Amino acid sequence: MALFALGAIYKQAAPLLLILGALAGAMQLLDAGIGLFEHDLGKCAGPLFIAVLQFFVVYLLYRSVRITPQTERG
Repeated sequence: MALFALGAIYKQAAPLLLILGALAGAMQLLDAGIGLFEHDLGKCAGPLFIAVLQFFVVYLLYRSVRITPQTERG
């Protein structure tokens, strides 16, 4: 997944970065769920914080991509 992210950054493929970012955030949420299931605050709080931060950054990227006008290639 890290190699796909690096490739997407190199190609400046914002839609792929949005997908990979959302997938990474979902994985962190699942990891927080495992910590919650095991009743371990350390295994729950850290991944939950990272997931919230990840989704916030994905939201900011989505907003910046949506606002930026697309240029037509001729």
